[in-house]
This record gives sequence, structure tokens and C-alpha cells, in this order.
Amino acid sequence: MQAYFTTHGCKLNQAETVQIRNILKAQGIISDVCQNVNSSELIFVNTCAVTVKAAAKSRHSLSRLARENPDAIIIAAGCLAQMDPDALKAINGIDYILGTDARFITDWWIGKPIEPVVALNRYTSRIKPSADADYPGRSRPFIKIQDGCTQNCTYCVIPRLRGRMRSVQRKDILTATARVIEAGAYEIVLTGVRIGSWGTDIDDVDGLTGLVNDLASLPGSFRIRLGSIEPWELNEDLVKLVSSNNKVCSHLHIPFQHTSDRVLDRMGRPPIGDVIEMLTFTRQLHPEMALGVDLIAGFPGETEEDINYLVHKLENMPVTYIHAFGFSPRSRTLAASMPDQIPPHIIKRRVTRLIEIGERKRRDFYSENIGRTLIVIPDRPVKGSELTQVISDNYLRVMMRTDEIKTGRPVKVKLKRDYLTRCKGAVLDSNSLNEVVNHGGLTAG
Repeated sequence: MQAYFTTHGCKLNQAETVQIRNILKAQGIISDVCQNVNSSELIFVNTCAVTVKAAAKSRHSLSRLARENPDAIIIAAGCLAQMDPDALKAINGIDYILGTDARFITDWWIGKPIEPVVALNRYTSRIKPSADADYPGRSRPFIKIQDGCTQNCTYCVIPRLRGRMRSVQRKDILTATARVIEAGAYEIVLTGVRIGSWGTDIDDVDGLTGLVNDLASLPGSFRIRLGSIEPWELNEDLVKLVSSNNKVCSHLHIPFQHTSDRVLDRMGRPPIGDVIEMLTFTRQLHPEMALGVDLIAGFPGETEEDINYLVHKLENMPVTYIHAFGFSPRSRTLAASMPDQIPPHIIKRRVTRLIEIGERKRRDFYSENIGRTLIVIPDRPVKGSELTQVISDNYLRVMMRTDEIKTGRPVKVKLKRDYLTRCKGAVLDSNSLNEVVNHGGLTAG
């Protein structure tokens, strides 16, 4: 049976899609994976529910796929399936609705059912997370090192959907990473819900810093990129490792969510004053380091004073890009029922302010890198154009002509100028586009 897979949401979801695909192949449910949805007999949709918008996007995708492929078996799996199975049952044509843990078990399979089969988690987190190394044709595979969260932020549904914190064993991560390197991967992205907490549940005293050190010691020409790290899990040892090891990408992404202690307390998150100082230390240690932050505007009770304080802090922080989101109330979370909900038009205005700051900081960071030699790895083609997006170790996403690069291979380039108007990339020095890197790390100066 030919199968088509599509993934919504985070890098963790993408890593899990690979794992699920391999389970279905091993169990004989599917024979192969096809890239053309119209020729597939089974369509597997790994959904997202982290925001209202993400959930709506997953539902719309499922509706369209079911409508356009009435003979195919349609499987809706993951976070939205776990959170709101009734909404998915209402979509005509969906055959299976599988929760976040149930999607890794195949005892639900009965072929094409007469009525939708719903398999949700009876015991949250009963599935032990694992790394999976089968990423054919991927130069930037995602390796899952951890799942679940126990922070219970007042706005977040993830602990309810994914359960407690669980780490993949160190040896399994090393084995999976070695396999993708041997298969030709050039950038390994470590992903999870809270990778900064890796090892705390399995008594691994060295934690994430020790794990990354071990991964960087593997033979081969590759680099390691870290996923998001919660502010309170960032420490000086990790910063020094990221700043100094040429196999670790010069990039940290930290979900601050806010800078006001009052708002953070309402979010169920600790203060981050010390972490802001850590960012300054990081940029001083490594001026080319990319530092990104997630922010939520319009949280219930957020005042104009709070948002002005956030803006002031951002203006003076050495961040290089910002992901700004408007507060999105999720059912059965504390924040959804809090008093002082902010009207949507005010949330939109506040998000716009944060986005504008982020765009300016991103342009400044691109400008600072003009003239630098960078090693970039092709990421994905741009639909409807002759361009491919490539990514540097310090998270500069730039555009190159597709016919000037070799698919899946790193190239050394010189950043010549940036697109100050489009803020989407850079024109690269064509004299060095095709130089393939053959040394231990994939960073340059």
C-alpha cells in the first residue's frame, strides 16, 4: 500500500512522522512512501493543536485531502486528534483518529473501516520516546531526544496532550545520529518539547551539555543545531559549548514569552532577568551568534505598561530575530478562563509592535554578516521559483539559485549583500557557490 505523509506544526512532529512511517512499514501496513498524494492509497496527517490557528490549519488540510481523495484511507493523528477527536469525526472521509501515543501503536489497524476508528491515549505518556534515524534524502534530519513537559504553563495544552517529561536514552541518540551522518546528513537538529531538560528523568547528570559534547565527538563532517531551550534551562556551560565547538551551530532559540515578572507569573513561568543578562554575555562571547526568542502578546491581564516594558527590554536585548504570537486561548487551560481577557484588535496591535522590532533586528543581523564567509546547507526549494532556501550555522536563511547548488550538499559562500526591503535573504558570491566542505565541522568565519 502506497502512503503519503504530511506534517503540521513543530520539528518534533516532523521527527515523529518519520518514526510513525517506519513503524507502519515494519508492520506491513504500508509498502512504500510516495510524494504524490493523488497516487496514494493511505494518507497520514500528523496534526498540530498548539494554537487555534494551527488547529484550524490541520482541520482544513484534512477536509481538503478527504474530499479530493475519497478512495484513500485518511488517518488524522497527533495533538489535534488527542485534544478534539469530535471535531475530526465531523469531517466526512476521515477513517482513523489517533492520539499522540496511539499513533505509535498499530493494534487499531483494520484496513478501511466502515465507521471512523478513534484510538486515544488511555495512559498519557505510556509510549517511550525514541530517536529514529531513517531520513532518506534529508541533509538536515530532526532527531527526537525528549518528549513531554511538566511545567504546566497556564496557556499551554502540551502537557495534557503529550504527558510527563521523558528522555530518550543517550546511547540511542548517539546511535541514531551516527546512522544519519553515515547516510550523508550534514546538519542534525535536536528536537523535543523541552530539550533543555533532557536527562533529568533518567538521572543523566551531564544533561544536554554532556549529550551535545558526545554528539560533537562523533566522526564525520556535520554540525548540530539545538531546538528551543527554556530560559531557566540555559546555563553558562551550554553557552560556552555552543560558542566554542565548531560542530555546534552558533544559534540559540529561547521561548521568553514575556519579560514582565507579573505577566510571567500569571503564565506559570519563572522570572527571566538572569537569562537576559546571559544573552548579553553570549553575544560578547560570540558576536556572530544568532539569538532568537518567542514572545506572547495580549496575555490576559497584560497592561499597556507591561507591553511597553517588554518593548523596552527587547530594544536593548542582543536578540537577532523574534517570533511573536498573539495570545490564543485553549480550552481547558487556566488562561482561557482568566479575567481581563484582551480584545483581539489590541492583541493584533501589540503583536505588530513586536514583529516590527524583530524585523529591524533581523535586518541589522544580516547587515552585520555581510562580507563573512559562511557554510550553508540547502533547506528547501521555494515554490514557483528557481530559488532554494539555504541556512547558515548562525541561522541566516538566504536564497540561492537552485541550479547553482548541489542538492543536499553544503557549500561555502560569501554573503555579498542583503535584501533590506524583502528581509528574506541575501545574494551570494557566485564565485564560491559550489565549494563543498570537507573538514570536521560545518562553520566558517
